[in-house]
Amino acid sequence: MQRWVVFAVGGMLSIAAAGCAHESPATASPPLAPKPKAAPPATRPATRPGARPVATARPVFRVRPATRPVEARAKPATQPTAPDPKLLAEFWDGQGKCEGIASFYAGKFIGRRTANGERYTGRKLTAAHRVLPFGTYVKVTRLDNGLSVIVRINDRGPYIDGRIIDLSPAAAKRIHMIGTGVTQVKLEVVAPWMAEE
Repeated sequence: MQRWVVFAVGGMLSIAAAGCAHESPATASPPLAPKPKAAPPATRPATRPGARPVATARPVFRVRPATRPVEARAKPATQPTAPDPKLLAEFWDGQGKCEGIASFYAGKFIGRRTANGERYTGRKLTAAHRVLPFGTYVKVTRLDNGLSVIVRINDRGPYIDGRIIDLSPAAAKRIHMIGTGVTQVKLEVVAPWMAEE
C-alpha cells in the first residue's frame, strides 16, 4: 500500500513538472537580461581603489639607422673635363688680339724640316703656332718694352701649356728676348705685305 502511495505522489510531481515545461509564452517568466559586456580597456579606470595597478604593455621603439642630410651626402665623383681648346690662348684662331708667353727654339731643331716641309735655319723671321694656317703673318709685340716683329707661321708648336708662339732666333733678337728665353707678348694677324722678308 505504501508503495502505491509513493508511486502516486511521484506521478503527480512528474505531471506538474511536465505542465510547467509546456506552459504558454504568455504565462512563462520573462527571460533574464543579458549580462553587460565589460567596457573596452581604453574606457576602464586605470586603477580601482585598493587594487593593484594593472601592468600595461611597454611601447616598442624602433631605432632607424642614422641618415645624413641631403647636403652632406657624398656627391658622385665626376671626372674633370678638359677645357675647351677654343678658349685657351694657345689655340688662338687669329681673330682679334691674343696675349701670352712667347719662347724661341734653336739648337737641335736647326737643319730639320718644319711642319710645312721647309728646312729650318733659324735665320728667317718665322715662328711656330699650334693652329694658325701656314703662311699667316703675325705681328709679335713684347709687352714690357714695346718692341715688335712680324713673323710667318711655318711650323707647329710650342707644346708647353701657357706658351702661345715659338719664334726663330732671328725673330727673338728683334724684340730682345734672347737673354730671357721667354717673355709676355701680344699677337695680331697682319697682311703679308707688312712683313720685312
